[in-house]
Amino acid sequence: MILAGDVGGTKTRLALYEIESGKPKRLLVEKFESKGAKSLEDIVAQFLSAQKVEGKVKSACLGIPGPVVKGTVQLTNLPWFINEKKMSEQLKIPTVKLVNDLVATIAAVPSFTQDDLVTLHPGKPDREKSAYAILAPGTGLGQGFMVMTEDGKLHPYASEGGHVEFAPKSDLEFDLLKYMQRKLKKRVSIERVLCGPGIVNIYSFLKDLGYNDEPPELKEEIAVADAAAVIARTGIAGEFEICVKALDMFSTLLGSQAGDVVLSFLATGGMYLGGGIPPKILPKLQDGGLVEAYLKKGRMSPLVDSTPLYVIKDDHAALLGGATIAARAI
Repeated sequence: MILAGDVGGTKTRLALYEIESGKPKRLLVEKFESKGAKSLEDIVAQFLSAQKVEGKVKSACLGIPGPVVKGTVQLTNLPWFINEKKMSEQLKIPTVKLVNDLVATIAAVPSFTQDDLVTLHPGKPDREKSAYAILAPGTGLGQGFMVMTEDGKLHPYASEGGHVEFAPKSDLEFDLLKYMQRKLKKRVSIERVLCGPGIVNIYSFLKDLGYNDEPPELKEEIAVADAAAVIARTGIAGEFEICVKALDMFSTLLGSQAGDVVLSFLATGGMYLGGGIPPKILPKLQDGGLVEAYLKKGRMSPLVDSTPLYVIKDDHAALLGGATIAARAI
């Protein structure tokens, strides 16, 4: 039996798998609140106890939102410090592997079918297919990549590219950067505008600088609900101009950053958009603005044009990838 985990700043999902014909087969999955929990170890212990599988799990792989260094990680958006050796001893699991959450997600890429993906840009069939990359806006902005080594196998790797500088490309985006610099009083990473809170930052920028008005009924709804979710929902529905504009900017920034990631890793095998946000705003991502920004790379535009761009529909991808990594460790 294998344990896989997808740890997020908001939710943590745990799943049990068994190996069938050499591949992981999911048995069940449960979701837990991350915020408020004392530790990840407590969440996992609760899960194993509820399923009555203590001592039966042979290997575990947990995707964590943060850089994993020598088997340890300090989470980016949670006050948790995790050590895979101590977790193994505490939970009585022989092998525990901590990986960046995007490593877990991109490890699932070889298992995807066309039913798991939405194609935003088809790319070229004769492209080089030795490197792949993923960009995943959710609570934060995750990034990862995978390369084929000389042994012909695909190996996933972590990246903290979500924390590179926000590089504006238009007058409006330059104004957004200046707004965020005044607001934060420090450097502005691309994650500050490409995540759930980033949608709210863009919305606040448009409102505070007078680009768009905030209708009273929208202000009231945002005050009592998840602001990013309200902005996304009403923006897709076209209910409020300010929300439409916020999603337009978010989509353009995401497309441009995805193109930059392709260039950074020469990831012509495929560029994947994961995380919780892209599937929820899919109609906006399909309206052409994102792909236009994705392809607009000057002299390097042909390289990006050759690279297919996908949205991952399967929100269990990180669990499947984690189970795949855990299976190799047995």
